Amino acid sequence: MNDLLTPPAGRDLPPGRVQEMRAKLLADITRPVRPARPVRVRVGVGLVLAGIVAVAAAGVSAWSGGDRAQLLALGPDEMSPSLRAAAKRCLEMNDMVPMGSADLAVGAEHGDHVALLFLTEDHYLACSEGKPPHQGRSGGMAVDTDRPDWQHDWLPGPVDRLLLTSTKAGGGDVVAIGRVSARVHRLVLEHGDGRTTVARIAGGAFGLIAQGDVRERNSPELVSYDSAGNEIDRRPLFVPFDRLGRCYVDPQGSIVYGKPGPACLPAEPWTR
Repeated sequence: MNDLLTPPAGRDLPPGRVQEMRAKLLADITRPVRPARPVRVRVGVGLVLAGIVAVAAAGVSAWSGGDRAQLLALGPDEMSPSLRAAAKRCLEMNDMVPMGSADLAVGAEHGDHVALLFLTEDHYLACSEGKPPHQGRSGGMAVDTDRPDWQHDWLPGPVDRLLLTSTKAGGGDVVAIGRVSARVHRLVLEHGDGRTTVARIAGGAFGLIAQGDVRERNSPELVSYDSAGNEIDRRPLFVPFDRLGRCYVDPQGSIVYGKPGPACLPAEPWTR
């Protein structure tokens, strides 16, 4: 019985070939094996709008949510056909600030809802769009001319909501779009009935698409957390900023948002 390392008889092989084959076999068996290098797969980081947002890098992300997947585009080159069509409609409706498709920061879709955020150095354009069953297309749009207190370098605390739309008076499916400071690691909508929806954050922006009848009477809130999991901000979803009664100041004490008051909070810098 042959040893496993002993090749069979050389029969018609050229002289010396048997010895060469045996030497190579032994060398291959005793050669140390190098560990395989890990394969890095570049995956787009998920945002808004929950819905949207990473300006830092382009990519596409999908995550489970409700009965259908949510898709997130992190730049103009990563949009699905439906997102691209919605972006075109949004830009065609805008005649107030100079914007183009290349300014898309983040776009998201979930079911029949779409959320888009365009950003330049000085302006923003936020659009939401939906087409509920048996209804026509509807949505909303916000630009910085709607916000006289718009400060592109500062936020009113950790979160700045730029657009909020809902499919019903007092609730329904909700789309929220906005910005966050670098402190915000996680942003969650607490529906007020035990349910939650997580926003997608990237590049200083967030997008949220919450389905399942979010009701204003349940007092839903946007809650933000830092990287250690500590809650750093909580604010009502449906209450406009000018009704919160808050004011924010820069490090020099100058009012950035709101009206002067006895207990102004620090504004937070915004970086993309």
